Amino acid sequence: MTVPPDPSAAATTPGAGTRFVFIDTEATGLDHRRHELTEVAWIVRYEDGTQLERRFFPEHTTDGADADALELTQHAERIAPQDKSPASEWLAVFLDDAQDAVLVGAVPDFDARHLERMCHKLGREPTWDHHLLDVETLALPLIADGPQAPRSLAKTCAALGIPHDKDQAHGALYDAQQAMRVFDRVWEVLGRLREVRAPLPPPVPREHNDPTSGPHGQASASVPSAADAPASPAADLAADPAAPAAANEATTS
Repeated sequence: MTVPPDPSAAATTPGAGTRFVFIDTEATGLDHRRHELTEVAWIVRYEDGTQLERRFFPEHTTDGADADALELTQHAERIAPQDKSPASEWLAVFLDDAQDAVLVGAVPDFDARHLERMCHKLGREPTWDHHLLDVETLALPLIADGPQAPRSLAKTCAALGIPHDKDQAHGALYDAQQAMRVFDRVWEVLGRLREVRAPLPPPVPREHNDPTSGPHGQASASVPSAADAPASPAADLAADPAAPAAANEATTS
């Protein structure tokens, strides 16, 4: 099943180059060699700024599925009832949309491995750029006080002041949208800092006890929402045009 693009956006996209594709996939487990894709969603962002969303529920079985993965993705409630699409259908659309684009996501190598496997099964070649952009890593310098492992998508959103709905998390389209929001917030914060030549904002402390991670490194549904998280300096920078100057004064006082 496809989520139809906005007609006004679709009318402007022919001939426009694709710059980024925000991608997320859900699967019956973590092993791309034996587990199967259950949901695939992406957001195409063209050079002219227009976007369209797509979502498919691939044909699959639950043979050998990881029970935790099925529970985390709410397979019985959210995925099983949907009309399923053969790989020959949805993969062809994806390869066309992703032509020469950079794939952006939360741990996008998980998604890319599954997509490459499907390409090999159908005798197709990947069309996307060989660079992958992980938003959890991209955001780290804005929220960490030094080198450390990237945080989950939920924690990254919370640190940047992006609302994160734990009930929608681990749905492919929602997670692709959240990855896009993190991507945009990072560049928004950096743009405001550059305007006033300010330093990076103070770090956002990492919780001592990380929640159990779900498939491809994303936090489980037990993670508190962004509304429950402490205020974030990086989030303030994006929300308040005067914030960079205030942050500058705070870090130099």
